[in-house]
Amino acid sequence: MPSKGTGSSLKGVSTRINGRHAFIHERVLELIVRETELRGAVTFRKGDLAQRLGCCERSLDRALTRLRRDGYVVSTPKFGETGAQLGNEYQATVDGIALAGGFRKNKNAGYRAGVRA
Repeated sequence: MPSKGTGSSLKGVSTRINGRHAFIHERVLELIVRETELRGAVTFRKGDLAQRLGCCERSLDRALTRLRRDGYVVSTPKFGETGAQLGNEYQATVDGIALAGGFRKNKNAGYRAGVRA
């Protein structure tokens, strides 16, 4: 299995879907799906990713919570040698990969007004 990535690049992550700005959870899902397909999973610092996405950490937390709740992403806590939690590792599920594939194909799939497409 390939090594886990840090997902440092947002290259290829949509900023617009169906003529509208992409929601943070849609952009985060695309990033996690890409890194899952390339490396098996992704880890990132929330503060760094939020800054690069142009949102606050709270918005990123909400996006990740939504993606986990809807079954598009799973997370696994990672711990250091001392037992301190270092962060989470994120993986896209089959449903998450399918949903993000719709973003990439026609840029008009995804959530609309909080409803799953």
